[in-house]
Amino acid sequence: MNRRLLRALQRGGVAAVTGVDTWGVWRSRDRRGRIIGSLTGAEVEILRLRTSLKCLGDDDVTVLIWRGTETIEPNIEAVAPDFGVSSKITPRSLLEALISDCVSKDLRTRIRKACQNFGADLECANRAGNAVTMNWDALGVNHHVKGAHGFDPMHKSSLAVAARSRLKAVEAALTHEDMRFLFKMVLSEATRSSMAKLFALRPALAERRGLAILRTLAGVYDALGTAP
Repeated sequence: MNRRLLRALQRGGVAAVTGVDTWGVWRSRDRRGRIIGSLTGAEVEILRLRTSLKCLGDDDVTVLIWRGTETIEPNIEAVAPDFGVSSKITPRSLLEALISDCVSKDLRTRIRKACQNFGADLECANRAGNAVTMNWDALGVNHHVKGAHGFDPMHKSSLAVAARSRLKAVEAALTHEDMRFLFKMVLSEATRSSMAKLFALRPALAERRGLAILRTLAGVYDALGTAP
């Protein structure tokens, strides 16, 4: 990903849809000026997955701005690595690689939303001190969950009940080992090589398994009608 475009977004620029699966980047919210570059739909989905971008308006998903007010300059790769260039220092996670390589715009969006919902549900259930069928504490659920949202303590009980219900639906659709794979892939940001080693798979099979699990996860949340 072009660092110059990321810096422009961090300094108050915007990204907006300019074509099929293409986003233009402007230096300011006034888009009467010239576009300084473009991002692919996959790059935008990964930035949204990492909560680096948010919608400019409540309902307008075609214009995105940098999330937060602070400019992140020194360690830009920690926020959004260069997805177009393989790096031994900052390798892509398996999840990011699968989204980046996915040719279907609809599937990329569904996967990103499902992962955010899954993380938010785990966070909600964990904060409420409630476990689902699996021992989430043993899996290390206290990892920071990207995309998870805070909630009003007054509604903690009802939110936790709803979150547990959705997590049970996910569990019902996957095996225990697939749930472990999902957790490591989504919350631990494991790389393809580390996932292959952990689950004794060839790297290509780790990718195939990961994509199949993500498709199942997206299907569950689609059926539940939940949106981040």
